[in-house]
Amino acid sequence: MHPNIDTLLESVKSGNPVSFDAIYRIYTPLIESTVKTCAKGFTIALYNAVMAYDPARNATFGAYAKVCMKNRLISYIRCFHEPYVAESADERDPDSEESEEISPEQLIINKESLCNLNRRIDGTLTDFEKSVFTLYVGSMSYADIARTLSKPKKSIDNAIHRIKAKLRKLL
Repeated sequence: MHPNIDTLLESVKSGNPVSFDAIYRIYTPLIESTVKTCAKGFTIALYNAVMAYDPARNATFGAYAKVCMKNRLISYIRCFHEPYVAESADERDPDSEESEEISPEQLIINKESLCNLNRRIDGTLTDFEKSVFTLYVGSMSYADIARTLSKPKKSIDNAIHRIKAKLRKLL
């Protein structure tokens, strides 16, 4: 660890932007290595987009590839997103079974379960359904999804009905 990191952290928290610049310079290699790791997933998403692209669907390859890469990023984030929001100790009922803290082992099991579920969903839906699902989960309206994917609103509605039916069977 950098010898002055604690001092720099406190300085940033006190409102000194110059200290953040110093932290940024120290941790730039970490940022770059993390980005490189994620870039491999985007390369795979791009390859999958090339293999699945159908010009007859009236979407440019660039738009299609962008949706595929966004889906990959969202899947990646979901795999590592904390499924539980910790409550403050003040809000817990001491007599409730829910007041027990979740063990680190249980958190890992929950994350693995979530990743497995995401993989199963990913394997069940078509590329088009994945695109629709991602945008739908992102709170987009049917009309906005249709515009984004250059599809009729009815196609989006049908896709969402298929997605819901597939997810019911999956769960």
